[in-house]
Formats: sequence, structure tokens, C-alpha cells
Amino acid sequence: MKILVAHDGSDYSNKALKKGADIAKKENASLSVVNVVPDLGFTDELGDDYTKTLYSTLTDEAEKLMKGIKDDLSKSLQDVRTEVRFGSPAEIIVDIANSEKVDLLVVGSHGKHGAKKFYLGSVSSKVISHAPCDVLVVK
Repeated sequence: MKILVAHDGSDYSNKALKKGADIAKKENASLSVVNVVPDLGFTDELGDDYTKTLYSTLTDEAEKLMKGIKDDLSKSLQDVRTEVRFGSPAEIIVDIANSEKVDLLVVGSHGKHGAKKFYLGSVSSKVISHAPCDVLVVK
């Protein structure tokens, strides 16, 4: 069994990570964790230097987060992978689920920038709509 957890550093994604890791332990499954540095879209107005610095900072933070997660999970799971990608979070998550033939995708109900509301966050909603596998949404 292959499990993919989408993680953006939010409380919801921490809960999703815990749930995904618990399932991976019980099922002796492989666990992949992805953090997608979003394309913010407004960077043309900010200038190249500022844009490069912004994305460099976001990528460095994401890589540190993924390293910490891998180090922590490797103590209790044998097959753990982490990665950082750049682009549209929902599209990247669904692409990975497709290309790696993921059996279960675990996401938080809201992301780092999602408002707490009755509706699902935009990324989790898009992932549910387009994922090729089962999706577990964690609140």
C-alpha cells in the first residue's frame, strides 16, 4: 500500500500527517509526504530579485520542514519519503498520486492559509475532485 500525505506546515496538515503515519504503521505501507511551495502568481509586480528571495526562503523552509518530518518518521517507519515541489498544490498532489499509483491520499481539511469555515479548503476540495484514489480528509 502507498500513502501520500500533503503537508504545508499547518495544524490541519500535522493532523493529516499523524493519521497517515498511523495508517502506514498498521498496514506496513510506504509513506510519502509532499510539501508544495505555491506559485503565488503576483510575483511579476515584485521584481526578479525579490521574487527569487521569496521563493528561496519558502523553499528553504519547506525543505527544513520535510527533513524534520523524515527524521522523525524514520524512527518508526521503514519506508518514508519526503519531497518539496513548486507549483499549484492541488495539481502537484494529484499528479504525484497518479504517477506513483498512490492507494490513499491524506490531506488536512484546510491549509496554512485556509479560513476556518464550513467548506473545505480550496486545495483539499480540488484534490478530492481529481484524485485517482481514495482521499482521507482530516479535521
